[in-house]
Amino acid sequence: MTMKETRILDYGKDEVREKLLQAFRRGQKEYAAADLARVTGLPLAQINAEMPALADEYRGRLKVSDKGDLIYSFPEGLRSRYKGFGPALARFAKAFARGAVRAGKALFKIWILVTLVGYFVLFIALALVAFFGSIAIQQGGGRDRDNRRGGGGLGGLWLTTRLFDSLVRLWFYSELFKDPETRYRQQLQRRERKPLHKAVFSHVFGDGDPNADWDSLLKKAFVAYVQTHKGVITMPEFMALSGLRPGDAQDRITRFLVEFEGRPEVTENGALYFFFPSLLAAASQVPSAAASTFPMKKLKSFSSNSRKLDNTFRWVNIVNLLFGSYYGWHALNIGTDVLVRTPDGIGLRGGFAFLYSSTIYLFAQLGVAQPAVVVGWLLGAAPLAFSLLFFSIPLVRSLRLKSENEQLKRENLRRLLYATVLGAPQRLNPAAIQTGMMEATAASPKALEEELDHLAAWASGEPDADGTWSFKDIHFTLEEAERVRAAIDESKFAPGQTVFDTEKPL
Repeated sequence: MTMKETRILDYGKDEVREKLLQAFRRGQKEYAAADLARVTGLPLAQINAEMPALADEYRGRLKVSDKGDLIYSFPEGLRSRYKGFGPALARFAKAFARGAVRAGKALFKIWILVTLVGYFVLFIALALVAFFGSIAIQQGGGRDRDNRRGGGGLGGLWLTTRLFDSLVRLWFYSELFKDPETRYRQQLQRRERKPLHKAVFSHVFGDGDPNADWDSLLKKAFVAYVQTHKGVITMPEFMALSGLRPGDAQDRITRFLVEFEGRPEVTENGALYFFFPSLLAAASQVPSAAASTFPMKKLKSFSSNSRKLDNTFRWVNIVNLLFGSYYGWHALNIGTDVLVRTPDGIGLRGGFAFLYSSTIYLFAQLGVAQPAVVVGWLLGAAPLAFSLLFFSIPLVRSLRLKSENEQLKRENLRRLLYATVLGAPQRLNPAAIQTGMMEATAASPKALEEELDHLAAWASGEPDADGTWSFKDIHFTLEEAERVRAAIDESKFAPGQTVFDTEKPL
């Protein structure tokens, strides 16, 4: 009876990965592929195929000996970033938060527009009613008091509503009888403007992350760079491309090794580089612009509105805030006690309280039960709370925006620094680094110095007496990489001659 044979690469990935993880859990924290073969009994082909994926999932590190041997280590332990209760809960919380934010934004978009504009229009209308009512009462003082409705000047409110109705009609007819040229020009202007609800929402919540597609953009730039450099990239080059510091760049390049079928290698002189032969099998030329560009991240803006429009929203909200405070304060201190006895009879409270008194009287005439309570909540507490929220959200967002943009500037500054070091690793003049662009101008005047010191600590950089810096390790790595590239024949990796085409019959 013969044993059933299976192909070396025909295996269960989960089973192989579990055996490899058990080896690291039982023994030491560093293993070469040969050690893992001894401990697990797995073929080297399976070990070499699965260890890069494990290194990505468990934040592993890849070490290369002077002989070119790969050594895997997990200094942070064997906690998966994708599996288990913690990551699953984090994914669920993230998905739930995204859904809640989308739903909340949709509802808030409607509510905020109706509330902001609706309260503003309502408050202005009530103010106009009270204003014309006070004028009507004053003008009615010389008339026969017996002909006044309600006595004490209350009939002036009826006259005010008629005046307000006349103003509305006047506006309507002015719109109706505009000449065609003026109407057409105004229609074009409205079409060019952003819809009001989008403009308000942009002011409150901004316009999203301008770097939302950054991961895809970085991968495109990475592939273009590798394809134009014979499949070879070094860690300093990848740091300049990504803007990441050494530790973060190591994590990202480990993931790219898995995604793009690459492998770390070492030259005869001990320089580490990463080789991606599969990316050389390209059937088209890489655009020169894509191959030579180190992309910069975009800074976040407060909103896409003009400064004038944002200020308009703030002033409208200030009006709502003042009116809400006014009605709330009077509802607590006056309530329904809005009628006073005067020599002419019963009238409304005058002075600063006249607007509140006339509003209470108007609500009462409309049949509203407990008008003081309704006014206190509807015109006092609600707009006051909304106005505070309308101010607080953009305020908090602007503070966070400043911090986030500072991080983006630091990252862009690192790109400029690393790219400049690649151009002159033996004699870097910090003054020659172009940091004038807004996207890379950090707030701290010592930002460049701090990033330079951090790079020097990783790459053994040394300052010279004339103020320049020398990065011998980076220079050595780049020279070794160029020797490797010179020895690579790209034609061996390019697609061969077409032997089958689905568009042509057999």
